[in-house]
Amino acid sequence: MKIAVTCENMEINGLVPNTFKDSEFLMIIDADKNQIFKIYGKQDPENMVFAQKVLEHDCEAIICGPMEKEPFELLADAGVTRYNGSGRKVQKAYDYMVRYQLPWIDEYIGGPGKGGHKHEEE
Repeated sequence: MKIAVTCENMEINGLVPNTFKDSEFLMIIDADKNQIFKIYGKQDPENMVFAQKVLEHDCEAIICGPMEKEPFELLADAGVTRYNGSGRKVQKAYDYMVRYQLPWIDEYIGGPGKGGHKHEEE
């Protein structure tokens, strides 16, 4: 199983950035071997390449900060679980995820929320 983690640098002790868009690096971790499999540097302002790499490596989950609509929908539609590890060191966020102690990212930044779009009668 592979897990993706966004980070500010290429170190396991680096921080998970506040948002997915702010991420400078993407680590792909082989959870079965408990080691970093691959690291990618930022390639576009919105980090859509990172989202595509998560899919290419068939990652089961991603640990990152809150996400913008386009990468969120790409990953959510593919069934990738999104965990909010922002502000934590990569290793600590990964440890929390393994213990089911990281919150999910269940909506994109500015999205309609858990209930979807609601229209109130006037």
